[in-house]
Amino acid sequence: MNFTTQAAQDIAGKLERDPIEIRHWRQLLILCFDQKAVETLQTLQVVVTAIEQIWNLKRHAAKEAHDAAKQKARSTGSREPLPSATITSIALTNRQKDVLLKLSRDPDSAELMTRFGRMLVEDYGLVQPAEAVYTRALALADDEPLEAKIKEALRRLESDAKMSESTENLPKVHAAIAPESMGVKSPTHHRPSAAALIKRTGRLSVDRSRIEPKAPPSASESAWPDAQKKLDEKMAGLIALTEQICETAPRPMRLPRSIAPFQWLEFLEGHVTMLLETLAAQDIHITTTVNVESAPREDVEARACLISGLMDEIERELIVLKPAKPSGKATVRLPVAGVDDIFDRIEAGALSEAEAQMRYLDRSVPKDQASEVWFHLGLAFQNDRENQRAMNAYARAVELNPNNLQACFNSGMIQHEEGMLYPALKSYERSLEIDPQQPKIWCNLGALQFQLGEFQKSVESFNKAVELKPDYARAWDNLAGSLCALDQLDEAERCCHRALNYKDGYADPYFKLGSIYFQRGEVEAAEESFRRVLEVNPGYPLAGHYLAMVLARSGRLEEALEAIERAATPPGETELPSQAWMEMGFNLYECGDYENAIRAYERALTFTPERAVIWLDAGVVHQQKGKLDQARRHYEQAVELEPDLARAWHNLGLVRMEIGDRKGGQAALDEAERLLARGR
Repeated sequence: MNFTTQAAQDIAGKLERDPIEIRHWRQLLILCFDQKAVETLQTLQVVVTAIEQIWNLKRHAAKEAHDAAKQKARSTGSREPLPSATITSIALTNRQKDVLLKLSRDPDSAELMTRFGRMLVEDYGLVQPAEAVYTRALALADDEPLEAKIKEALRRLESDAKMSESTENLPKVHAAIAPESMGVKSPTHHRPSAAALIKRTGRLSVDRSRIEPKAPPSASESAWPDAQKKLDEKMAGLIALTEQICETAPRPMRLPRSIAPFQWLEFLEGHVTMLLETLAAQDIHITTTVNVESAPREDVEARACLISGLMDEIERELIVLKPAKPSGKATVRLPVAGVDDIFDRIEAGALSEAEAQMRYLDRSVPKDQASEVWFHLGLAFQNDRENQRAMNAYARAVELNPNNLQACFNSGMIQHEEGMLYPALKSYERSLEIDPQQPKIWCNLGALQFQLGEFQKSVESFNKAVELKPDYARAWDNLAGSLCALDQLDEAERCCHRALNYKDGYADPYFKLGSIYFQRGEVEAAEESFRRVLEVNPGYPLAGHYLAMVLARSGRLEEALEAIERAATPPGETELPSQAWMEMGFNLYECGDYENAIRAYERALTFTPERAVIWLDAGVVHQQKGKLDQARRHYEQAVELEPDLARAWHNLGLVRMEIGDRKGGQAALDEAERLLARGR
């Protein structure tokens, strides 16, 4: 692998400052993956696993030192400050630094891998990681003396392991219950994963605002409003002249100003056509020479000039006409219903009438105009949360004009909201065929792909969204969520900060940052992030549960209880609230507050009653309080849910013995011994 690239040099600089920082080693792994350096990748995977074991060893030692100091303070009444339960750095000797730095620059060196394996054994007592390192070094070795040296190291490890097995005592199944039997310290309890949480919730933020159609390249954004105003005034003048010479005249035009210029011109052209037909029906025939179709539909400037010229011709003809003389025949009154009447009804909220009228006029107006009217009708239905009628209107708009971008996109948003994921996917993809330069469509497509479990595709879509709109905070936040789902936490953290740069006080990125920090064990940073979330949005789901766990691990149980009681839980989410209450139960148990510990475990069971370890832990607290019947029932439920849980059988046997059921107690203890012998 080429370690001379700029990316490799940047990582090397970081490792120079902190050679054992695991995040930098993971970045080397990602670099190997990007460069398809398979051999180096395999070596680095072994090295990174070993370094993770060093961190785990140090964290465990720090927690044990904290617990021992807390127990001593509790028994002696000492008020000395407790050592930290977490670690953020590991002190290294010069020799250890030298080994790690050289290994980061040349991980394919068998000699350096051998030195690293010896360091794992001699300095940290990590036998299994050392064995994996030696095995990899043997595969890399290319000279006999080094091979012999590595094989000798492997033989020593194997010999030490056999001696340890022969002298190690079997577990004492009749030992008294200790805090270590609680679920929080068991292998089944772990720090909540940001990736697992975001995958489980299954949703990212959807942008429900309207997209902004691109202005045609020939139209000047600054000139169009003035041109539109002049055309509007000219049309009003034509209608005033028409009213002077005939009894029935078209109503004044009411067109939505939010639509694209070329669409507005089409409505205006239709209004001029209606005016000519109204005059012709009353025997007033206007001859025109202008052909509007000689200019392309998208050329707004040329089209506007032609329509203006057409209106000038009509105006000259109307000025020379005299008012029509009354005849013996009755004047025919034409129906005045038209697209402008439909817009009036939409504006007034009479949507059913507007829909019925549009169905009547649907085929008598140009398709593009009819499509735009159906779109505005669908938008009105959508604003009233009549989603089915809105989808029907959007479908008709797209049927009349397959290039109606806004109707296609809005239809996809409703389908997305209603859980119709694959129809929504087709709508978004069709919208991008019409206009691939719309960042909001890419953002919503990415959120949909995330729900479908296509995390890598969602990353690509969000990247496209922020490429088109670099200050798109929602897309940066969603990109962070997809990267979390792929467990790329460093990159996700960077995206969260980008989102906050563009939108300060945005709760979603703060929540993701908090979950990332919490997974890493950066408790203070996690607390700050979750407090910021709740400051911005006090009812933000799950932020209170995370904050409660942070506070509990910091020993601030009263604050933790207040936070978890106020925490909001979204429908269907059970895992994180259960873990939070379980964390509370364990910490309350350690403080001797058995009543509140039991209450916390019972609350955990309301979320995940299928978890055997919670029944076991609650039973431990009941047993400590002397409530043996309750403890027995909890242990029996635990072994029913998980028959291989040796600790539950062990505790059940002790309780049965204590209440006089010696036969049942011995049977449970025998089952515990059998499971322990099988490594359970």
